[in-house]
Amino acid sequence: MGSRRKVGVGWLAVLVGVAVLMAALAGFADEECYEDVIVRGSGFAWVNVRLEFDSMFHGYPHFEAQWTGDGGLTYTIQLWYYDIENRWHLPATMRIDSSTYCNVVYLNDDVSSSTPPSTGWYQQFVAGCLCEGDGLPAPTLSGGEPCGLAAALIELLPAGLAGFLDRGRPEGEEPPVVGELVVSATYEVGELISGCCSLVDSSGAPVDVSYLTLSWYAVTIGDDFFDVREPIDSRLVYEEDGAFCFSIPTAEFAPGYYDIRLGAPFVDYQWIRVEVVAPAE
Repeated sequence: MGSRRKVGVGWLAVLVGVAVLMAALAGFADEECYEDVIVRGSGFAWVNVRLEFDSMFHGYPHFEAQWTGDGGLTYTIQLWYYDIENRWHLPATMRIDSSTYCNVVYLNDDVSSSTPPSTGWYQQFVAGCLCEGDGLPAPTLSGGEPCGLAAALIELLPAGLAGFLDRGRPEGEEPPVVGELVVSATYEVGELISGCCSLVDSSGAPVDVSYLTLSWYAVTIGDDFFDVREPIDSRLVYEEDGAFCFSIPTAEFAPGYYDIRLGAPFVDYQWIRVEVVAPAE
């Protein structure tokens, strides 16, 4: 099968846009609150510490612990979500200088929540002359749940003509399940995939968030219905007249299945699966 897509430059735009928008959201961020994260069970005892909420990073909480120990050893342990790689990172460093250190990185691919997952962590790599052992097993985590304003119920609601999208299945047709998700709509190559959504709090009032992140992926349905997503592009979607509306061009898409992911601070992802087919002759 030929290439499903051409990689765009939207990932860079998201990084630049988030940096600008986080400053604009400073008033909102002042009230953000997350529980400390407790790291347990790592094969490196010095990794098993309490991490405090530090800031928001790409719309997700960033946690950190830094201290200086005996013999001039400095320790830095961080926990953050990187939306381009679509996974959580737990990097930890024990260091004397640039050539005397121990680095270990644990990863987690569970993206079902906007807060750190407790289990499912695995080691990406370990390196350095200060490392004693292999750093296994990987740790488990607890805490990291939102509190204060962040704990307020925020919902991502559909605002398109047919749910989150501008179209749905033909009338009377049961949406097919392909792999892990229902296929919400079908588009021909060259058509725009369009849709809208809104953000409200528990009272139904609009939430003061000025953007969403929109990402889309080519999907391969593997054995046992295991879905493999290949990132295509990502960009920011701004609020206008109370709604966040988006469109995705499909001119470069090959026929197949594609996933759309909508995200915002304090909100679990909304995944939408569509099928793209060859134009009718």
